[in-house]
Parts: sequence; C-alpha cells; structure tokens
Amino acid sequence: MKLVLVRHGETEWNKLGKFQGWHDIELNNRGLSQAEETAKAVVKWQHSVVYASPLKRTMQVAQEISRLSGKAVKEVPGVQELSLGDLEGVTGEEMREGWPEVFAAWREDPSSVSMPGGESLLELQNRAWSALVELEQAHLQTETPDETLILVSHNFAIRSLIGKILDMPLTSFHAMTLSLSSICTVEIDQRGRRMSSFNSTAHLSPENR
Repeated sequence: MKLVLVRHGETEWNKLGKFQGWHDIELNNRGLSQAEETAKAVVKWQHSVVYASPLKRTMQVAQEISRLSGKAVKEVPGVQELSLGDLEGVTGEEMREGWPEVFAAWREDPSSVSMPGGESLLELQNRAWSALVELEQAHLQTETPDETLILVSHNFAIRSLIGKILDMPLTSFHAMTLSLSSICTVEIDQRGRRMSSFNSTAHLSPENR
C-alpha cells in the first residue's frame, strides 16, 4: 500500500505569515490553483477514498481530488492541524514580541512547548498517529494491497507523522520543511513503513511553487 500525504495550498494567512492552526481559513486563488495541479498529480494513483482533515483548506483540496477521480471524501479529525490557542492569527514577529518565552522555547526545543491555550507537538503527533494507524489497518485488511491511501492534511500534522515514521525525536522537528501543496509518499506493508519521497512540488507550475 502507498500512503500519499498532501499538504493544502496557500491561504491568505499563509501569504501574510500568520499562524492558522484550527482557524478555518479557505484557500486563496493561488491555493485553489495549487489544489487543481495537485489533484491532477494525485489521481494517477489507484485509490478508493480521499481522507482529509475537516478544515476548509484541506477539504477544498480533497474535494478537487474527488471531482477528478469520482471517489468519496471522508473527514479525519485526528489529522487536523496543531491547535495554536492564543497564537491563532499571530505572525512569528508578533509571537516573539508578545510571547518571548514561548518563542525562545519553540526555537530551542519545540518538543517542550505547549501552545498557550492550545496543544503540544506530542499531543498532535499522538492523535495524528492514532488516526493514521486506524486507516492503515482498515486498508491492509482489504483484498487490494496495492491500493493508495490519500491523506490531505497540514504542515505540522504531516511533519509530526513523518517524524514518527522516521523515528525522529520531536526535538528535531525544525530539521524538516514542508512546502504548500507538496506531496510526500510512504510505502507500507507487513514489514513496516518506508519513505519514498518527501516534499515533492514537481507537479506544480513555477508560479505555484
């Protein structure tokens, strides 16, 4: 089985450098264009359903994939983005000025930080991993072992899953970067999971990368 992890495209908050977390922001025009190009790349893999975080920006990508493939979309709340609490809508500079201790800790050791009024990376990783394992188990029991599992999610959520797959500590979270509308792929079988591609944007036109 192949796992295809898709990050959503650009929103206005992405463009402005604002943290959006659970805030339900839609894709902007560039993000919608990215979603179209990403959907065209993803539909080449055999899949029976498209899974996605329930937030609008991920659902818009999933629905575009569904429009091209004719396959259903199912919401997976467990892969929703990190809840940023009081930092929703805040820029990095505003975080540094308004929450200097949190900012310093996040830069030094992100695994040690619980967002004020929100979640920690470990809480995100645990719920996202539980959701992924549940989907894997359901699909590995089918009679189509070559099927592809498509999951549309978010920056921190996808990076936390990849970190778990690669057995990377959350202290190394900042060692990864994940582009908007990127695709990561993982091969899954009874022997385990193996990364086969990371942060691919080759499917995007130059103006959408």
